Amino acid sequence: MDQVAVFGIGSTNFRYGVAVPNGDIVTDVTVEPTRPYDLERQLVDAVADLTAAATEPLSGVAISCTGLVDRNRAQIDELDTTDGDTVDRIEAGRAIHEAHGLPVVVENDCNAAVLGEWQYGSRDDVDTLVHVTFGTGIGGGVVDDGRLVRGESAQAGEFGLLPVAPDSEVESTGVTGAWEAFCSGRGIARTVSRRIVAEEPETTLDTEVTAQDVFRAASEGDAFAQSFLDRVARYNAAGIGAICNALNPGLITVGGGVAMNNEHVVLDGIDRHLDDYLFVERPEIRISRLGDDIGLYGALAAFVEQRSEATVWEPTASERADTDD
Repeated sequence: MDQVAVFGIGSTNFRYGVAVPNGDIVTDVTVEPTRPYDLERQLVDAVADLTAAATEPLSGVAISCTGLVDRNRAQIDELDTTDGDTVDRIEAGRAIHEAHGLPVVVENDCNAAVLGEWQYGSRDDVDTLVHVTFGTGIGGGVVDDGRLVRGESAQAGEFGLLPVAPDSEVESTGVTGAWEAFCSGRGIARTVSRRIVAEEPETTLDTEVTAQDVFRAASEGDAFAQSFLDRVARYNAAGIGAICNALNPGLITVGGGVAMNNEHVVLDGIDRHLDDYLFVERPEIRISRLGDDIGLYGALAAFVEQRSEATVWEPTASERADTDD
């Protein structure tokens, strides 16, 4: 059976292992910090490690990565970093092929995640599946009748840029009032820090705060943190409601560190306020059952999809000649 090196690359963590098309991960999963400014070398070295660990020769490499990707060139056009910067044009496919001679698939992490849910998760008997990721940012993807919805320029699923607070001056990537500016891991931390400076509330939190600090303080009775997370819950419900009204999904799965580390707070908050924003029938909304490895399953699903469509990237003869020169 084919063995594929699979990667789930986020702004923070770089996960990898070897998987087979039926969805089994057949090696241990390695997790290390993402090195955004040295990612080509990090990938090449990790493929070497996986080549040694695999029981059969690798059939290819599949990468699920945050940011903007060019699947036709198997490259990452813009990689998001934890501090909000981006690294441009990471030629993952070329670097891996030059080092190991393997075909490469690169897919946006949110598109990959929903493909992974559709192929290997618990989609039950639905025609339209949505996945929403609450992590450093907020993103997602849609599969309708087995096909990934990519959009005109392959940028569909940028749910984090839905404007849930259009009257606010807060923005993300130029979108005023964007959902992720308030409710992502980065957005929660930045918004709370700004409010502490501006309002000087009575709170156990300080300006050097993380999203998890806010959830922890709320669980310990901090009234400021609790009030802020209730606002987050309303924004989350507005975002989910907009997705539902636009797409009418049968199931929404939720992932990402913010949601997975605070499952009941996030899902209960959405449930509490969703009817205020919902027109269509309410779908089931649940945490992804693929857990932290959803990026690996998504990468595998993207590889299987692109191989079936004969779109797995390999350099052309002219590109190989240019490299040799």
